[in-house]
Amino acid sequence: MKKKSICFLLLWAGLICMAYGGSYFYFAGLKTPADEMDGSGNIVEVVHKEDAILPTTRLITETYNLKTGEMDTDVSNMPSLYLGLDREELILSLNDYMDELPLSEIEDGLMSFDVISYSPESVTLRKTYYPDEDFYKYYVVYQRGRIVVYYADHKTVCDYPSISLRDLPLGLQGSVLVGMPVKDDEALYNFLQNYSS
Repeated sequence: MKKKSICFLLLWAGLICMAYGGSYFYFAGLKTPADEMDGSGNIVEVVHKEDAILPTTRLITETYNLKTGEMDTDVSNMPSLYLGLDREELILSLNDYMDELPLSEIEDGLMSFDVISYSPESVTLRKTYYPDEDFYKYYVVYQRGRIVVYYADHKTVCDYPSISLRDLPLGLQGSVLVGMPVKDDEALYNFLQNYSS
């Protein structure tokens, strides 16, 4: 009796495995991907981008300072972020980067990020900077009943200091209400030390 039960279980497990394997090959292995078929069901060749950025493509990054006229050039491997992109897609990617600049790029004064030359062998990008001596790293404003310190992008919160608007001098209250720029770390530190409770 025990031998019959074991044989039955092994036979049952084998049937289940065969059914699973058969259905897998039927649904996954026999079908041709839709992008390789035309409307009549014939298989067609998939077209690949000929001018796409490859892992072997060299990246040449030029850094141009508008104030001093200095140009630095850096040659490096292509970052994976750009692999497979054609010229138009690369331009869109650079535009997205400019729309959401990191704080360090805002501080450095990045004005533009452009494609200078493009080929599957090499891509040249240029970052143009105009450093501003009057750059303000922080922005202090009164919002939703409290004082908030933002970085220069006016989006990223730096601090929620424990400063009451009523404790500030009248002129400073007006500045904070409309948004007060703060030059650097030292100026922010002085503001926080002078008025924190």
